[in-house]
Amino acid sequence: MIFSTHLVATLPLFAGIVHAATSTAGHADFTWPTPRPWSNANDQSIPCGSASGAGDRTKFPLANGAVALQINDESFKVNMAISYNSDPSVNGDFVNIVDYSHFPVLDPGNECYAVPDPLSSVLSGQTATLQLSYAAYENGRYRTFYSCADIVFVQLSEFTETVSCYNYSVETGVKTSNPGVAPTPAATSSKKKLSGGDIAGIVIGVVAFFVIIALAFLCRTSRNVRRAARITENHLRLQALRRDPSTAGFKQFS
Repeated sequence: MIFSTHLVATLPLFAGIVHAATSTAGHADFTWPTPRPWSNANDQSIPCGSASGAGDRTKFPLANGAVALQINDESFKVNMAISYNSDPSVNGDFVNIVDYSHFPVLDPGNECYAVPDPLSSVLSGQTATLQLSYAAYENGRYRTFYSCADIVFVQLSEFTETVSCYNYSVETGVKTSNPGVAPTPAATSSKKKLSGGDIAGIVIGVVAFFVIIALAFLCRTSRNVRRAARITENHLRLQALRRDPSTAGFKQFS
């Protein structure tokens, strides 16, 4: 396997113009890297959903890479794979890098996902093909669709393209942006603010700690008071015994 699999992350999306489903795009497709030409007659064709073979390749960074997707209709089981063949022809030529279990459903809008960095054996200039596969509802049933984007790896220092990055939901109309190549979590430094629930949990914990201390103090004080009372009682009984040997026995204390 060429890509390491320990890192799979969701990040703000690289995006182009938001658009509805048209005759020039499928239910879902790449907006970056550039996908192969789409046609309705071929979008279910294995493995790339296109009548075209490998063509122009988009420069893709060896580190901190990401892909941008345009979701035109609700899509399910979105899967990302890669092939290092010059022109892959079957699904067996691809290896999964982002399993559909991470993204079971995508609603219309834009999405962007970090791609795991390749292993050190992958060098600048090596070519590859990214494959997007997903399920969508068409003509009365769910069907599987494909799209591919051909890339060539370059060093991050040589990657000069600026890609607009944002998340967008058609349903809510909410858009968030983050320009540039999407960073991996390891390259991102951010301070996490405590939520209201976190603060409440801390307060409850502190209060509970002092309550426990107070109860322990009260229990110890109560025990000392009872001990002192028993000592006093035994002392009085001892004095009474000395005055009158017939007095009954007295309690022992511990």
